[in-house]
Formats: sequence, structure tokens, C-alpha cells
Amino acid sequence: MSTVLEFLHEHALSIDFAMFVLIGLVQVIVYPVFREIPEDRFSTWHPKYCNQIGWFVLPLMIAQLLDSASTCFFIGDDLSWARLLCVLFAWMVTFLVSAPCHRRLMREGKIDLVVDRLIRTNLWRTVAWAGALVTSWMQY
Repeated sequence: MSTVLEFLHEHALSIDFAMFVLIGLVQVIVYPVFREIPEDRFSTWHPKYCNQIGWFVLPLMIAQLLDSASTCFFIGDDLSWARLLCVLFAWMVTFLVSAPCHRRLMREGKIDLVVDRLIRTNLWRTVAWAGALVTSWMQY
């Protein structure tokens, strides 16, 4: 396990940068495109998107959480705790706000209010992951 943690710690800045770029693309390009997809195609397109994006997002999120938590345990400085708080906040918004929105869109189809909520609340995740990137860069 220590080899995995060392690898993650050595690549923390890259992981944080990748997560920031990915969430930035989602904020600026992907979620706004949800508005453009016709309702009759949305119910088949959206589940496909969710399944495919998960292959990119989840490994980065898990790597980021493991590294930020282990860095707090082993180093424990203020920047480590700040990064962990940013990551935990992003996780909270992801699983308490964004995931339920996606589940509702899968269940009920395209709902403009839910798409707008996704775009609006994803900004919180974008800021949180930007905070993680900045603190990671400061630690580097």
C-alpha cells in the first residue's frame, strides 16, 4: 500500500490538474450541451454519457482522495488539510447534489431545471477542485 501512496503523492499535482481540466470541460462544454440535446434523444444519450465519464472521473477522484487523506496523516501541514477539505467538499457536492440530479435525469428524461441546477452547482465543484489544484501547486 505504501508504494501506491508514494506513487499518488509523487503525481498529486498531475492528478489535481487532470481533475481540474476535466471538471472545467464539464462546466464549460458538457453540461451546457445538455440544453442542446433534443428531448427524444436525451434519455438514451445521458445514461451513456454518465457511464463513460465515470471511467475518467472516478479513478481521478479516488486517487485524489487517497493522496489528500494520506498526506494529512503523514505530513499534516495546513496546506494538506486545505487540500483535503477542497477534495471532500467536491465529493460532497458530487454525491449529494450532482449524482441525484443525474439519477433524476435518467429516470425522468430531460428537465431543463435539473440541467440548470447541474450547471449552477457544478461551479462549486469547479471551485473546489481549483482550490485543490492551487494547494497542490503550493505544496509542490
